[in-house]
Amino acid sequence: MIKALIEIGRSVRDLYPMPLVEVPYKRPKEGKNAPKVLVVELRSNLEGALEISNIYPINYSADDVFSKYFFRDIPTAYGHAASLSFKLPPSTLRQRLGILNLLGYKTDVEGIAEGIERSLEGFKRSGELLKNVSILVVLKIDGKWPAENEKLRENFVKNFLENLGKYKRRPIWKRHGVCHGCGKETTVYAGVGSLLKFYTVDKHGYAPELNPKVAWKQYALCEECIFDLERGKRAKDEFLTWSFYDKNFWLLPVASGGLRQILDNFRQLHKKLSGRAHERGFESLEDELIYEASKQEEALSYHFVFVEEDKKRKKFEIRLHIEEVLPSVMSKYVDTKTEHEREFGRTVFQAVPHIKIEKLKFNFFSSSNLKAKQKPGFTDEDFYMLVDKVFRRSPVDEGYLISKAMSRISKDMIETKDQGRIPLWSVLETLLSLEFLLKWGILKRKIGGVAMNRLPYEKFFEEHGDFFNHPAKKGLVLLGVLVQNFLNEQYRRRGSTPFMKVLKNLILDQRDVQKVYVALQNKMNEYEIGHWWPELREGVSLSFIEAGDNWPLSPEEIGFYIAVGMALHAHPVFREGKEHGEQQQTT
Repeated sequence: MIKALIEIGRSVRDLYPMPLVEVPYKRPKEGKNAPKVLVVELRSNLEGALEISNIYPINYSADDVFSKYFFRDIPTAYGHAASLSFKLPPSTLRQRLGILNLLGYKTDVEGIAEGIERSLEGFKRSGELLKNVSILVVLKIDGKWPAENEKLRENFVKNFLENLGKYKRRPIWKRHGVCHGCGKETTVYAGVGSLLKFYTVDKHGYAPELNPKVAWKQYALCEECIFDLERGKRAKDEFLTWSFYDKNFWLLPVASGGLRQILDNFRQLHKKLSGRAHERGFESLEDELIYEASKQEEALSYHFVFVEEDKKRKKFEIRLHIEEVLPSVMSKYVDTKTEHEREFGRTVFQAVPHIKIEKLKFNFFSSSNLKAKQKPGFTDEDFYMLVDKVFRRSPVDEGYLISKAMSRISKDMIETKDQGRIPLWSVLETLLSLEFLLKWGILKRKIGGVAMNRLPYEKFFEEHGDFFNHPAKKGLVLLGVLVQNFLNEQYRRRGSTPFMKVLKNLILDQRDVQKVYVALQNKMNEYEIGHWWPELREGVSLSFIEAGDNWPLSPEEIGFYIAVGMALHAHPVFREGKEHGEQQQTT
């Protein structure tokens, strides 16, 4: 991945002629206070020492990063700032002002620090600076901004390289050796870890098979590759970072040639999709991104990198890194997904016309309607696991996914209390996702596709291919339809659905199912409707007879297939008269 960033940087050298300069602040979110710049004007007195001549706040502008601020951030442990502009907090002010001594200026650092602190307090009291606003201190010396300061520009690169590879404060930063980036034998520098927050020498894909104790020797870069790495990071931040189902996602292309054209296409695509982010849902944006990436003819493969950054804890972590994702796999993924979602909507729409079926998408179980923070079920770890499985085309266990989905569905049923409702969105989205994974060829099942013909309602089951590949699954779906029909009738008569308690929040084993079926028939007889829905009752019975004993299904899987039937009870294929063909009225 580091080499991929270097190659990207090499292709965009003209875009970032001085890559060491960093943007201090990204564009603030709506409702957040914009950062401010505290300009500290210093003048040389008759003795040649610097003194404060004026201090004033101005608005921060990203357009001034290169022409004025010339900012670069470094860890606090380094002491002095890397430039004549630096971020507060006040606790590091004196350390950061050490840049003045480093550049050879005569000055009283303590006196300048005290002057800045007094001005800060005054501006905050007057309201010119808000207490929680981010502040960039810019030292303007003898009328020149940092970008115009000859001393700073002469020492900017030198100081950066000298600080780069300090290891436990020992000066081992520079050696003659082979560059790990370009392979040339030249002067190399260590300290890649201070360039990359995610650099970890003992994890696959970052710096493979390196000894952490001497990693600086083994993963060292020449000056040219260091600059290209910085350019690659800038490109990654500006137009190769995306939101993939609300997760930070880097899409890094690898190409043998024509990489610049690929990157230019991504720059344009980033502007295009960013502008439509509030007009269209996440699903369409992700699909279009993957599709457009797959159509880059020069691309050999991509790195998929999911990252999380906790700014408060100063923690940066790569949650998932997939190497060598082929464009052909990406293209087939989008085509298969789009076709399946369209077909699923066609077969299900008539059952639940009040739900916007077009909104149902395969989204790695990360629907905004199913937030794991609010309900049990799929976690971020499950999301990353499933993304990895899908794009590596490796098996994923069906039972595990259903158990996760059922924890959400059961929770929803508890929250609806006595209303006899099934969480339609949760059930249908789970069904769609599992069917897609089966079509994608990675759903690991306990049994293969078993052809069970001549059972009632085969038309419906044929529409869903091999998904309901066991008579027990078909019988459970039909039982779910029958249960929901009865719940609707019970609610119509009583205004409540006490029979829901028999379902045990849909966590049922095979014996429980038998008890539910018997209890259901008894309740129907009690309501004097034991003769209603004869085809459904026949379908359930025949399916369970053909399924035999010892179903290869977990309690969660049993509950899920019943939930599918409950969610789709109004499907036209299940419409059946109570006694004489009358359609059952639903709530």
